[in-house]
Amino acid sequence: MTVRMDEMTCPEVREALTGRHAVILPLGATEEHGAHLPLYTDSYAGTYIAEQAAGKVAREHDIRVMVAPTLVYTDVSLHKEFPGTIGVRVETLINTIVDIVEGFLDQGFKNVIALNAHLQNACSVESAFRIVADRRPKANIFAVTSVLGLGFEAMPGLVKAGPAGMGHALEVETSCALFMHPEHVYLDRVVKGSRRLPLSERYVGPTGGVRNKGVIYCPEYMSHDESGIAGDPTMGSKEAGEKLLTAIISDLSDIIVQVVGLHE
Repeated sequence: MTVRMDEMTCPEVREALTGRHAVILPLGATEEHGAHLPLYTDSYAGTYIAEQAAGKVAREHDIRVMVAPTLVYTDVSLHKEFPGTIGVRVETLINTIVDIVEGFLDQGFKNVIALNAHLQNACSVESAFRIVADRRPKANIFAVTSVLGLGFEAMPGLVKAGPAGMGHALEVETSCALFMHPEHVYLDRVVKGSRRLPLSERYVGPTGGVRNKGVIYCPEYMSHDESGIAGDPTMGSKEAGEKLLTAIISDLSDIIVQVVGLHE
């Protein structure tokens, strides 16, 4: 049985809505990831994680989880000068998410979960879900604003660079890509990059956007040098990617079960 909603027929979706169910909306990006990772890196990760979690929940908890088509044109303004990076304006993305989520609710989907695999989308996802929540106060809607906020317990010891390794196209993303789609990872092409932070790491963290440091800023794309990345991705490994993805998928599966449980 497929978990992809776009592979289902209309009657199959209608039938799924009569039982315990949820729908996941993955959000990715079409964006440069240095010289060693493809433009679809975030979209592939969001889709993969959602599908794996959906299958796990179906097998272990008899909950039908449908994975909606991934949004691949999103907020890429920080990297828009790099060839191949194509996205939409923030207000367009917010309105698109609102329309999709309300469409699910109008059709009788009881549990809606957004899964964001591109950190720059976080503010748009939060804004869109706040709008929907204000309009539909009884709706069971949840948003995972970053996949890297899941599976965090697995990262100590696996991520050699520590929090800095979680940056754009660096160790964590490279490790996961090596496990998910190694045929499109080109470590022989790696160009190590650097980043100029406007404030000390105390306030913005080693990647410049650590939310719990207190200050979030919107850097110009040139805060990444011509490499398009901000460090050394060669620390990544397929083995680390498998362990990280297993932890992330486990956490997402647990979230789905809890979300569905709220509506029972």
